[in-house]
Amino acid sequence: MQLATKTQIARLTLSLLTLVSFIFLLGVLVIVLCTGLQINPFRETTSSLLVSAFAGLIGVAAVLVLLNVATNVSLIADAKIAELNIEARPGTLRKWSIVFFTTAFLLVFLIFAGTYLSKERFLRVVHTQADEVLSANQPLLNEISQLLASGKPDDYERISGIRSYLQNQRQDLPELTIIYSGNFTGKPALYQTPTYFFHDDKGNAKYDPVYFRCTKNLDCDYLAKFFSGEKVEAFQKYTLRDNQFYIYIPFTGKESRFVLLFERTNSNGKIGL
Repeated sequence: MQLATKTQIARLTLSLLTLVSFIFLLGVLVIVLCTGLQINPFRETTSSLLVSAFAGLIGVAAVLVLLNVATNVSLIADAKIAELNIEARPGTLRKWSIVFFTTAFLLVFLIFAGTYLSKERFLRVVHTQADEVLSANQPLLNEISQLLASGKPDDYERISGIRSYLQNQRQDLPELTIIYSGNFTGKPALYQTPTYFFHDDKGNAKYDPVYFRCTKNLDCDYLAKFFSGEKVEAFQKYTLRDNQFYIYIPFTGKESRFVLLFERTNSNGKIGL
C-alpha cells in the first residue's frame, strides 16, 4: 500500500473516530440525565433505537481505533514523522469545542422540554379516559353516593365491585381508587374502598376500613378542602421521578361526596416513533 494511501486512511479514520467520540459523549450525556433524573421523553421504539445506536457506536469506535493504529504504525515504519509535514490547523480545537457544547445544550433542552411536553400530553390522555368513564356511568356514581351514606359492610363490598367494573371496561383504562371521608375518635380521616372482603360463616361481608394516605404538597390540602364542604374542580398532577399520573375528580351526590382518583404509570415520552 502506498504511503499517500496510508496517510489518507489514517486521517480518515482519525476524523471518523473524532466524530464517533463526539456522538458517543453526547449519548453519555443523555444517558446520565435520563438515568440520574429517572426521566425518558422518548417513545418505546425511539428508546430502543437510541440504545441500539449507542451500542453500535462502541463497536464502530473499536474498529476505527484498530484501523487507525494499524495505519499509523505502518506509516511510522515507512517514513519518518518529520517527512509527513503534518501541521495542526489553528482554531480546530476551539471550533470542535463550540460545536460540542452547543449540541450538548440543545440535547439538554430537548430532554427537559420533551419530558415536560410528553407528561402534559399523557396527563391529558388520562384525563380524557377518566371523563369517558364518568360520563358513561353516572347512575353507578349516584349509587356509590347512596351506599356510602348507608355505611353497611355489604354496601362497601358493592362499591368495591363498582370500582372494579369502572376500571376494567377497557385494557388501557387507569387504575381507580374511591376516596371518602369519615371520623376516627372524633377526628377527620380519609378512607378508600378495599379491594378484598372477608365473609363470616353466614356469608356476610366483614368490612375493615382502609385508610387513604395522602401526600403532603400533592393532594392532602385538596382533599381536606373538598371534604370540608368547599367547591373544588378536578385536580391533576404528575410526579417527575416515578412517572405517576394522577387525576382527582370530585363527585357530590345527594347523600354523600367522594373523590375518584384515576392513576396511571408511564415511563416513556411522546417524542419519536
